[in-house]
Amino acid sequence: MGSINSRPLKAFVRYDGSHRIVAGSLILRKNKPKVGKWKEIQAYECCFLTSTTTTTAAPTTTTSTTVAPTTTTTTTSPR
Repeated sequence: MGSINSRPLKAFVRYDGSHRIVAGSLILRKNKPKVGKWKEIQAYECCFLTSTTTTTAAPTTTTSTTVAPTTTTTTTSPR
């Protein structure tokens, strides 16, 4: 299967009055629909043409120690 070099369609989802995405409202179109509240989302998850930089650091070791709490015994004399 060949790759898509040009991506002419955009993905849009519709929002309801409570600003939640309406289930099943994802559509692919060239332009945003005129009726309703629509927002463009990322349509293609693979091969998005952005540059990123990655910085790595030396690994660090963290040691934690758990100490049991001290116990106190109290006795009372019967009345």
